[in-house]
Amino acid sequence: MRLLKFSFFGGLLIFLIACSDSNQLADPNFIPQNTHKTFSDNNSPVVSIDEAHNNFLTANGRYRPFKQVLESAGYTVWRNKRRFSLDSLRPVDIIVIANALDRKRKDWRPPYTDALTTSEVSSIKTWVSEGGSLFLIADHTPFPRIIENLAVEFGFEFSNGHVGNALFHIKDKTLGAHAITTGVEHGKNKLLLPAMLTEVATSTPRSNRIAQIKTFGGAAFIGPPESVSLLTLGDGAFSTVPEVPFQVNSDTPRLSVRGWSQGAVLEVGKGRVAVFSEGMMFSSQLNTNTGKPMGFTSHGAEQNEAFLLNVMAWLAGVI
Repeated sequence: MRLLKFSFFGGLLIFLIACSDSNQLADPNFIPQNTHKTFSDNNSPVVSIDEAHNNFLTANGRYRPFKQVLESAGYTVWRNKRRFSLDSLRPVDIIVIANALDRKRKDWRPPYTDALTTSEVSSIKTWVSEGGSLFLIADHTPFPRIIENLAVEFGFEFSNGHVGNALFHIKDKTLGAHAITTGVEHGKNKLLLPAMLTEVATSTPRSNRIAQIKTFGGAAFIGPPESVSLLTLGDGAFSTVPEVPFQVNSDTPRLSVRGWSQGAVLEVGKGRVAVFSEGMMFSSQLNTNTGKPMGFTSHGAEQNEAFLLNVMAWLAGVI
């Protein structure tokens, strides 16, 4: 990995200040576009959104729109308040860990420690191998460092830095070809339970093809060889790697991340893993200073909500 000296940093410094998370809140007026319930009360997968690790993104906080989108499709959404163990994971189909932190922080300064214990990581790995699904989100520095032990367990190597906003297109192959992006054929997946298969197969067909996705900064990572990158950074992409988040100067190193990923999926044993290095793309938030919307309702992110539903459907085993 080659570090480049960062010489023209003024524009990026403005971007990093704009990305400061202190002025974000969930859009109180957000309403999901989705009106199709994939699941009924009889077959609804249980999704547990982690709130036991000082998470920056929570179901009733900045990820309330994330929860709303899932509920619009018929998922049962729980808020996890306990440390992970095999016992706590057994009733759950999908766990979502979004921007976990090592402690209740009032600043972003190092040192950083692991948010999850070794025992928790082991329990999650076993649970996924036996058929569970993990949705892991770790945004810009310091979030990648704080969940590093979990990411590495599944073979993902993060840059603990900041990248700029990015657009991913199917036409230039930065948006990867996968069932999540190319479309959904309902009723043909052998993983479906019989009752679920009958209901989905008789539902009205719809197009879930994704052509463009927008991300809002975040980090970058390299997945294991057996993973599939859904969001691949293109020419000129780089990660700025400050010692302290948001503190950038002319000596701050930057790392070329061309060909690195901001979203990838992996099958592990009987289970599935989706990893993303940007959180705003799956929410709708407001900048409290400017009132500017970010996320689902932003220009260029018109398909981000549909993309989230496709990721969830893949994790649930229905595509």
